Amino acid sequence: MEEKKSVVARSIILGIAMIALGILGIIFRGPIVDFMSTIVKWIIGGILIVAGIIAIVMFVKDRSQVSKLIIGILSIAAGILMFIFNLIVWIIAIFLGIVLLVDGGYKIREALAANKAKAKNWYISLILGIINVILGALAIISPIRFGNTLGIAFIIVISVVLIVSGIQNMVHGVMISKV
Repeated sequence: MEEKKSVVARSIILGIAMIALGILGIIFRGPIVDFMSTIVKWIIGGILIVAGIIAIVMFVKDRSQVSKLIIGILSIAAGILMFIFNLIVWIIAIFLGIVLLVDGGYKIREALAANKAKAKNWYISLILGIINVILGALAIISPIRFGNTLGIAFIIVISVVLIVSGIQNMVHGVMISKV
């Protein structure tokens, strides 16, 4: 009996905590995205600088490897630029934009081929391809805005999942209490 009360209490408390975290995530989505972006920026920038220093030390030990010096200097410069500018969001958005453009292009090409073959519902692939091309172009034209929008959407999805899971935990707790 005592174990049942413990499970019920744990389920309800966990449910309330998850719902609260989900609500906080939705309310503070912008600062959360900024914080996550800053953390990633510092980690990647730090790794680039350390890798650059290691490459330069390797060059100092063996001066025949000029490529190590060049890689080291470029790596340190990239790390510093990562700290100064939020390049990680830019890089991810550009990469995603290219992927969306290529995928959209393939979908459009396949839709046109399906139309020639008189396939049913070929226009669905055409619409999806056009959407991908538009999203890809937006990501490349305005990578920072696109990246921030994706980050906010990501936080909102996680927050909604937390809220739904919290409700499920609370329902689970109530159902166990009635057994």
